[in-house]
Amino acid sequence: MNKEMNDKKFFIVKKEAWTWGTQYTIHDHKQYDLTTAVKKLLALDTLNEDRKQISYHLQEVNFSMVDKPLVLTDEVKEQQSEMPF
Repeated sequence: MNKEMNDKKFFIVKKEAWTWGTQYTIHDHKQYDLTTAVKKLLALDTLNEDRKQISYHLQEVNFSMVDKPLVLTDEVKEQQSEMPF
């Protein structure tokens, strides 16, 4: 495996399908390198007894859309000061 691919980080996403809708959560709230993510994904899938409702997927962590933090404008700051809480 090339170094560039192993430098990427991945989330393991747990998908739960219920009668009222679908819920997605990030397993363990952590990000993993590809090798670790695949090992954990296979282990979770092997232990999964409820395959009809629960499945696991890999999602690459990608922050390319975020160049810099958002700066609050004066308009937003004024609106925050008017909030009662």
